[in-house]
Amino acid sequence: MNDTPKHTVKQRIFILNTSMVIVILGIAFIVNYFFAKLYLCAAENDFEKTLHSAITDNDAFEDTIEAWTVKRQDFMILFSIDGLICVIILLFVSFLFTKKLTQYITDPLNALISGANRVKSGNLSQKITYRGLYEFETACENFNKMQQHILDEQTKNLKYEKARTDMIAGISHDLRTPLTAIQGTLKGLIDDIVPTPEIKNKFLNTAYKRSLDMERLIEKLFFFSKMETGNMPLNLQEINLPHFIRNYIKNKKDIYTPDYMTIKYTQKSETDNITLKLDSEQLTRIFDNLIENSLKYAGVPSLIISISLIENREQITINFADNGNGVPDDKLPHIFDEFYRGDESRNKKDGNGLGLYIVRHLITEMNGEIDAANENGLCISINFPKDNPTEIS
Repeated sequence: MNDTPKHTVKQRIFILNTSMVIVILGIAFIVNYFFAKLYLCAAENDFEKTLHSAITDNDAFEDTIEAWTVKRQDFMILFSIDGLICVIILLFVSFLFTKKLTQYITDPLNALISGANRVKSGNLSQKITYRGLYEFETACENFNKMQQHILDEQTKNLKYEKARTDMIAGISHDLRTPLTAIQGTLKGLIDDIVPTPEIKNKFLNTAYKRSLDMERLIEKLFFFSKMETGNMPLNLQEINLPHFIRNYIKNKKDIYTPDYMTIKYTQKSETDNITLKLDSEQLTRIFDNLIENSLKYAGVPSLIISISLIENREQITINFADNGNGVPDDKLPHIFDEFYRGDESRNKKDGNGLGLYIVRHLITEMNGEIDAANENGLCISINFPKDNPTEIS
């Protein structure tokens, strides 16, 4: 919008009606003045003649009365003509002003109707161009904003549906792979083609591991469903972060061997008494998803996870870094998006685009913020304010 003052509809109606009244009164005054002047001049001449005759002749007095009677009739006729002319002028001027006022109102209404018809037909790119009365200009601008919002939502929904379709295809693949392995293992055991007990145990362990992969995927999908439907309340409690992280790392060391994955922990704070109101179960889920992401996509034979806890004056930061290949810079802003799986090489690996999305959702629900950067690998930073006002939902 430009900075020139805008007339409102009320102002425009007031101005036009006031102008119409002033113009009509002015014209009526001029017309009445003209007819009155004409009549007075004629009456003055006749009166002088009649008065002179009445003085010299008594019979003329009666004629004078009769003449004035005729003049009164003429005056009434002239007055009626004057009134009729004023009415005609009133109707004509009213028509002109009403036509102008109607144009002020119908032009933006027609523009809005045309815009609504375009939206109805699916054309969301053409905007309404209108400059005039403030109310209608505001209405047209809001219509354009609404149209742009619909267009943005349509574009977003198309991307979302494509991502959802890709996710379903990926999940189908992720479920089919371990299911096929389990079926092959069981078939081999049923047909008794396993030569030794050692190989039989190996087959059984492989099938069990694949079943665990399927269980984790199904659990993740179930958790995602609860997130989307809002059926995931948080159990917020005071958590001592240094103790929580050390216990978490200790449990992971019992699962992963050093040649497969090493977890390092550093702490930058003056005390171990760093507490926040968080959901310990969901915080564990966050750490698990971050480790799972590094295991899948780091692309190095011996993975090193570095967890650091940093206490600042206003916030507490948990950095989760690996020594992998990182993420391409153009992909980095999207790794927390729903169903995002990165580039083609990442799509070839097991993954469904839910892990980091769940991480961001949980961090946000616990009043935190999350960010990612490439620092000799992928580094994910989780920031919580010290005065965490999160309430239990």
